[in-house]
Amino acid sequence: MANGILIWLALAYIAVAHTEEIPDEETHTSWWPTRVTTDTSSAIPSTTQNIDFEGSVQKALSWLVSQRESDWGWRNETPAVLMALQLAKQTRDSNSILPNALEMQLSAKQMEIEIVTLLWSSFRHNEIPIVPPKLTQYALALSTLCQDPRQFHGHDLIGTMQHHEIVHDLDFAFTTLTACSANAHLRKKQIRRLLDIANAAKDHNIDTVAMVILALRCISKDHRHRNLQHSLRRPTINLAREQQPDGGFGNLYNTALVIQALQDITDASAHWNETGAKYYIESRQDPDGAFTDPGLTANVVLSLQGKGLGAIRTLNCGKSSPDLENHVDLDGLTNLQSKHGNDSEIRNVSITYTLWVGTNVTENYTMALIAPRNTSFYNVMVMAMDLDPHYTFEASEWPNGHYVHSIAGYKEEPMGYHYWLLYRLPEIPDPQAPPGNHLVAPVGVDGLLIEEGDHYLFWYKKL
Repeated sequence: MANGILIWLALAYIAVAHTEEIPDEETHTSWWPTRVTTDTSSAIPSTTQNIDFEGSVQKALSWLVSQRESDWGWRNETPAVLMALQLAKQTRDSNSILPNALEMQLSAKQMEIEIVTLLWSSFRHNEIPIVPPKLTQYALALSTLCQDPRQFHGHDLIGTMQHHEIVHDLDFAFTTLTACSANAHLRKKQIRRLLDIANAAKDHNIDTVAMVILALRCISKDHRHRNLQHSLRRPTINLAREQQPDGGFGNLYNTALVIQALQDITDASAHWNETGAKYYIESRQDPDGAFTDPGLTANVVLSLQGKGLGAIRTLNCGKSSPDLENHVDLDGLTNLQSKHGNDSEIRNVSITYTLWVGTNVTENYTMALIAPRNTSFYNVMVMAMDLDPHYTFEASEWPNGHYVHSIAGYKEEPMGYHYWLLYRLPEIPDPQAPPGNHLVAPVGVDGLLIEEGDHYLFWYKKL
């Protein structure tokens, strides 16, 4: 009899254990959150169409604002929270919950101080290496605030990001999305790598595939890459089919990212339940409005409101807004009135880039290029290298930016006094009338920003 009772209790315990919902293990600070499997006991209710997700967003935004610290930041989550708040302001005409213009400026200022501190520690003292995901968060937040991360107080954050070889596919996709959102030039091999990941989606984590789709959707908005839209059909459908019976995609972070990746994609709409995914998120909100912590809450807000990570490239930063009109330039460190527009016809400029080899110019190559105004010359060099192998170069990364030491197979030879000199000229250089040294560019390749009609010459010569 005792054995029978024990067996009955054991069976009852097992039954309860199988019907309990496994809690999410959110690890948003890592780029690979633990995927959580759930069963049909938490399937999507039939009444999800009537859920008021806007109420969840309002509670989450209110909680985010309440977590702001005395320095106007959110510690390590400042860039993520600022992105969520800024995009929320663009989807709501007026909202007393959201910070006013001056408060947003103070928070943006705090983030800039964080970036400057990070750059100083990394470049000057080698204390804290800048890993691409960290730098990427800051650069993407700057774009959201209508600041150009390629011109951050003399530093090209996008160029620095792309200079590093990024091993992990998720970090690579996030970095590429950030570069695209800033209208920076993307190399063909970067796009090819994204397509390779998308075509092998079943071999990658859900968050990686979602981020790759976001990056490819951003790139396809450029008229030169519209054909990429056809390459998205199979990956998006496969990702949509990963939805679980409870409506989620493993955990809150994955689900929030997938919602942003699949929004408004017609081909995938028949293969997933967007309302069910949002219900999965809404049902896991804490009573105070939070989703565990500020970083994860910010990611969730991006998924539940109309604008998420995929909307940053198309933000209308060329027009004045209440957030920018009354900006106070505190300490001269920032200028939120930076015109980071998206009208390529207005912003694109035409330049030439010439290579000379030898004091008597034995080799002469000239290339005409079109690029966004104020692109760093370093990015122009990357663009040229992608188009013509003659322009292949190597550079070392120094505290003040990149130092180019080899171009077209010719490396500087200090012992022989042979160096590469960069000139900025008013007209295409003529070997019969070589420019004087007074026309040597006053700044390095990162600080040199292109303008309409500029002509640039890199000359390998003996000093």
